[in-house]
Amino acid sequence: MTSSPPVVAFFDVDETLVAMKSPFALLRHRLREQGDLDGSRYRAEVRPMLEFAARGGEPAEVSAMFYRSLAGVPWSELQSQGRVWYTQLRGQGVPFVEATLRELRHHQRQGHVTVAVSGAWSASLRPMAEDLGVDQVLCTEPEVDEAGLLTGRIARAMFGPAKGAAVRTVLAAQGAVAEQCFAYADDPSDLDMLRLVGRPTIVGSHPVLAAVAAEQGWRVLPNALVPGTERIPV
Repeated sequence: MTSSPPVVAFFDVDETLVAMKSPFALLRHRLREQGDLDGSRYRAEVRPMLEFAARGGEPAEVSAMFYRSLAGVPWSELQSQGRVWYTQLRGQGVPFVEATLRELRHHQRQGHVTVAVSGAWSASLRPMAEDLGVDQVLCTEPEVDEAGLLTGRIARAMFGPAKGAAVRTVLAAQGAVAEQCFAYADDPSDLDMLRLVGRPTIVGSHPVLAAVAAEQGWRVLPNALVPGTERIPV
């Protein structure tokens, strides 16, 4: 008997599965551990990035600024801090988007392959993915030198067309039929990913995506949080 091809469900993470920008949340934790109890150093470091984003800067360019600010930091240190940060957050209540989390659990019960495709970094994503039982993480990765220090450059960016390329690679590797697969995302930069599957879903109410969803007949999910949790602001 010939088995059916696997079904893959692709999930953007920040603002789709969880209500925060996880690299910034981890950076705040890192600086707090270094004594930035009032958040003044954190605000000073992220202000140029947020101002650039407010002027229309692309997510990939904001990400490049983020990594330049961390040049010289040991990558292993950031990964360890990410696990501590997530453990603490888990105890407080991770602000998961309720509807998206419910969809993830549904796909897992169905035996579908679940893949996180995110512009965030693995330092914050991997602890979360392991906790949720996500099968694969495809994300932005910093460039690391021979000494294990961040160079301030990006080795692999995971934004826009790169997400589409990653989805194609996974579909081919899994032998999946794109029309039978799913994708969930909240931002227009995710359209490359959403358009590659037969069952795309918009999370939240971004006007550009809302218009595309109305035109294409895509599903739209609310972005309300799991009860008892709060969004982590940048």
